[in-house]
Amino acid sequence: MSKHIATLLLFCCSFSFAQQKSIDSLWNKINKAALDSQKVNSLNKLFGYYSTTNNDSALIIAEKALEIAKIIKYEKGEAASYNNLGTVYFYTGNNAKALTSFLAAAKIHEKHYDEKSIKDASYNENLSTSYNNIGIIYQRQKLYEQAENYFRKSIAIDEKTGDKIGLAHCYNNIGTIKEETNKYDEAIKNYEIALQLKQEVNDTLGIPSTLINMAVIRMNQNKFHESLAYLEKAYSMSVRANNIQDQALVLINKGDLFYLTKDYPTAIVNYQKGIEICKSQNYFQFLSYAYNNVSLAYYYMKDFQKAYDYYQKYTSTKDSLYNSENAKVLHELEAKYETEGKEKEIKLLTSDKEIKDLELNKKKIIIYAFIGGSILLAFFVFMALRANVQKRKINQELDIKNQKIEVAYKIIEIKQKEIVDSINYAKRIQYTLLAHDEYLKQNIKEHFILFKPKDIVSGDFYWATRQGNKFYLAVCDSTGHGVPGAFMSLLNIGFMSEAINEKGIEKPNEVFNHVRKRLVENMSKEKQKDGFDGILICVEDGNKTITYAAAHNKPIVINNNEIKILTADKMPVGIGELTHDFNLYSFNMQEGDTLYLQTDGLADQFGGPKGKKFMYKRLNELLLEIHSKPLNEQHKIIETEFEGWRGDLEQIDDVCVVGVRV
Repeated sequence: MSKHIATLLLFCCSFSFAQQKSIDSLWNKINKAALDSQKVNSLNKLFGYYSTTNNDSALIIAEKALEIAKIIKYEKGEAASYNNLGTVYFYTGNNAKALTSFLAAAKIHEKHYDEKSIKDASYNENLSTSYNNIGIIYQRQKLYEQAENYFRKSIAIDEKTGDKIGLAHCYNNIGTIKEETNKYDEAIKNYEIALQLKQEVNDTLGIPSTLINMAVIRMNQNKFHESLAYLEKAYSMSVRANNIQDQALVLINKGDLFYLTKDYPTAIVNYQKGIEICKSQNYFQFLSYAYNNVSLAYYYMKDFQKAYDYYQKYTSTKDSLYNSENAKVLHELEAKYETEGKEKEIKLLTSDKEIKDLELNKKKIIIYAFIGGSILLAFFVFMALRANVQKRKINQELDIKNQKIEVAYKIIEIKQKEIVDSINYAKRIQYTLLAHDEYLKQNIKEHFILFKPKDIVSGDFYWATRQGNKFYLAVCDSTGHGVPGAFMSLLNIGFMSEAINEKGIEKPNEVFNHVRKRLVENMSKEKQKDGFDGILICVEDGNKTITYAAAHNKPIVINNNEIKILTADKMPVGIGELTHDFNLYSFNMQEGDTLYLQTDGLADQFGGPKGKKFMYKRLNELLLEIHSKPLNEQHKIIETEFEGWRGDLEQIDDVCVVGVRV
């Protein structure tokens, strides 16, 4: 959201403090001015000062300017006042009133746009500003479509007027929308346009921040080489422009990049360079973040002493940040009392006589304000001293706890490694039992396997065996996933191998019947519903007819843009509501047919723009669209579609999709 706020500051606060010679001179103009446009303009300029110091005062000024502008029917001043009101409401979190104010300003500008766009170019600029501000409000409310629509309107005007800075900000805002909706490539495109525009006007201060945004997106996409290139360019430009803050940001982001690629020594070097800048400039927030990450990097390098030392610096910096915020609060309180006299003047703007009367009481108000401010200041000093004593006591306790935590870290790390090593060993065992690629190539003309376990090991499995002139292929989804699912998959594979290779059972449905019987005997004594859903096909050499058994999951055959969803029994291989024997099904494979066997993991995955399930309908449409392509290409397309749909959401289940041309 910080990028959005920066943009709003550029557009809404069109009268900044730098444009004023002094606050007093503005008050003199207001006092002397009649009820005319000069008074409205002076009030709107005065707003630019108070909008950075006191929202309450700024709101009163903007309301008064709007009131006078309406009385004298000064529409340009009325629109500026509406924009100022919108700014106050934006920063105080009142999105509804901010949007209403910005829309009111836009309505006035639109009224004059057609007939005065050539005579008075300021209406063009102000209408563009209003559209941009409205877009920012919609973006804050996550109404991205409406937000982008208004940014596009602003772009249309800026293109007409040749306002490249305005265009750059609009494209930057659209880039943030795409970034927030995980459309990273589109975000990059918009940032690139913004970057080009900034380069054309030589915006040396603004260019590095756009490059940093682009680098972060590429980092999120694991495109580390591109991310590093953007960061290097941003650093070079920020050094030339003497932009200290962006230099620190680049170095810390480079630290993040090398941290993510597990190059911890290089990450630490960059973090420490960033830390030196942050220390010199008192960037406590950046400093705290960098200290924390250096601590983690040393931890993963097994240097626990340095990890602990930097963790201490991290906590100490957080305390400094806390104390800095306290000092800021005290400063704002003092500033508030120093401007108390002016706030009273604002409230009494209704007549020149009241303003003169207020001047007579100014000294008394300042004295009261000073006394009140001193009392509050003394109170805060007392509270700060008390907090410091408590902090010292807490730090002593933390030193003892941190020593215990350090030992606990080492123990947890050892235990975690043992657990992960055990699971990885289980993975090797499971993959040994799955159908090897070379084995499948010997028995199938062409195939692909998309196999994506949710965890290290999987409840989904694909398995194959040959018995005489018959080749069997199974794609199944065991109860559970992770370690429990993997145990079930090994058991299910064992029972299927027993049925075909030891018992000599040939028909797929009878194989399922045998496996169900063995599961009930061994796993379901307490009526647990352990087992699997799946498909087992049998291909006989020289025979185009394929027999199969299916538990819940349905095979799919596609040829010449025609899809056939085959039949399945609505019961699992295990305890279920139905207990009758599995049916034996068959179908003929024609030249060019593609057979798909899958579990429910892909169809059930949540994702997309609305966080909904992928669903079988979308999967079938995808298979129909790509069925004529080589199977290795189909594998890449399906995987890309799955990952794009999932986005940043967690994978909820194991995924297994097998494509076959016999």
